Amino acid sequence: MKDESNISASLANDALRNRDVTVFQELYTTYSEPLYLLAFRWVKDSSLAKDIVHNLFAHLWDRGGDIVITGQVRSYLYRAVTNLCINELKRRKRHIGEEILQFQADGHSFFEISDYILFQQELMQHLGTLAPRCREILLLSRVHGLEPSEIAEKLGISVNTVYFQLSVALKSLRGRIGPKKNS
Repeated sequence: MKDESNISASLANDALRNRDVTVFQELYTTYSEPLYLLAFRWVKDSSLAKDIVHNLFAHLWDRGGDIVITGQVRSYLYRAVTNLCINELKRRKRHIGEEILQFQADGHSFFEISDYILFQQELMQHLGTLAPRCREILLLSRVHGLEPSEIAEKLGISVNTVYFQLSVALKSLRGRIGPKKNS
């Protein structure tokens, strides 16, 4: 992921109004991945999260002249994705607790989301270092919510192998992204 963009709200507004491809590409390059992670956090569906982010940027390009961004561009984009996700979840009539739908974009919530996105990026980076089977078992367990017996059956391996691979994966991840002990 690219570092935080230095595009101000006024520059973004001018660029969207004038269809400045360079600034639009910088916005996309900078924010598409963290926005995808945020959308995925809400909808728990990879392709839907990608569609939501794509639709946001398509809307910005198509309706850029009508949009006025105030405050930070990052906050505007995060709030827009959050709203799109909530609307999509409502449309799909999923059962969501009322407190989730009352999300407020205060500073504390914003930093929680930022921390979560950064953590997910670091986690995905470290998952790539695991052996393929170990990574697959961890994802089936932690992301897809399968029980060890279901994973064993699905992959045609023993339950003990699943437990062993999960312990290897978790130990590796704890060592790489867990809290660092002061020496």
